[in-house]
Amino acid sequence: MIPAWVGVLATLASTLVAFTGVLIGARITRKADEELDTWRHREETMRMVRWAVEQITTGGDTKTHAGVVTLRSLMRSELLQPEDYDLVAALTAAVTIDRVGAETYADLADANTVVVEGDNADG
Repeated sequence: MIPAWVGVLATLASTLVAFTGVLIGARITRKADEELDTWRHREETMRMVRWAVEQITTGGDTKTHAGVVTLRSLMRSELLQPEDYDLVAALTAAVTIDRVGAETYADLADANTVVVEGDNADG
């Protein structure tokens, strides 16, 4: 016959092993969720950048304005990951300066400049 202490020890050990497995599984799941969230943010960021650049490079004044405002807003958004900031900033500067000019870009890049839809003759 098995001593009582062996049964108690086996019960405690199996409980501890199960609890450890749950903790490890939760940690792996949390890490995977964080990586997926980062990937989703990056995909949405690049989708917005692509749309804004298309608006700036192919559109008239209204589309250019929409693209510039989108890039400007994205630069201040939590959606933009820190590791993507330099890429988006360089791209924003390149396409915006070529399209709207350095002086206008400087005004738009100023954090104190407020751009509101409908504050010009176009709507």
